[in-house]
Amino acid sequence: MSDSNSDFDDNLERKDSDVAWYNPTSVVRSPKDRDPGELPAPPTALVEELEENQKEVVAVFNANTQDGSRVVRALSDSGSYVVAIVRVYTSKKTKKLLKLPNVTVRVGDRSDEDAINKALVGVDRAILCLQYWERFQTLSEKQQAILILKSCALNGVKNLVFSTFEDTEKLRRGGMKSQILPDSKGCVHPEFRRMKEVKKLAKEHKVQLTHMITSFLDEEKSKMSLCLIVGGNGKVIVCNHI
Repeated sequence: MSDSNSDFDDNLERKDSDVAWYNPTSVVRSPKDRDPGELPAPPTALVEELEENQKEVVAVFNANTQDGSRVVRALSDSGSYVVAIVRVYTSKKTKKLLKLPNVTVRVGDRSDEDAINKALVGVDRAILCLQYWERFQTLSEKQQAILILKSCALNGVKNLVFSTFEDTEKLRRGGMKSQILPDSKGCVHPEFRRMKEVKKLAKEHKVQLTHMITSFLDEEKSKMSLCLIVGGNGKVIVCNHI
């Protein structure tokens, strides 16, 4: 993804090549007619980029998780062709995915290399939903990411997105902090040090790795969100989430 996209110009001020400045109060409300169960959708910029080529097929790993199913639903609504990759085909969430237009469900267990390779056949771009933005939650999650990255390279999938969501209301209730931590000047410096091995591997296999986090508030009277995207050039894109 290029940071030159005009959709981002009003939401991003740059000082250095690897730094983004943003105003957290600039987040906008979601459309009133949107079903709260459908929030959050992927950033507008990602959806618009996919809409430019309707023939592009997007694979979503961990698609039957809460965050994964939201991504699949949003991409389906945008008209994209989606391959929802799940571990259990018979789960209730998987059955809901099967009812969505332009969605195909494939099984790909995180430890089954052959299944993941088969699931990525005919795919142009892949999205892996993770719990954290700058690190992996567990060793098995890291191993899954490495396996998917290698499978992407093997199947000619040149773009892999690590996608993370955080519900600010849940953070408040649990006394936890947001993963988006600006300094005193409002500057964000994501370093992804604990993902260094995977980032190096992505370069070796010529797969463009993009990190994306969406922080959202989904309440009846207040629906707002903010998204940060970091591509291979290290620059941070900050955009309102609509």
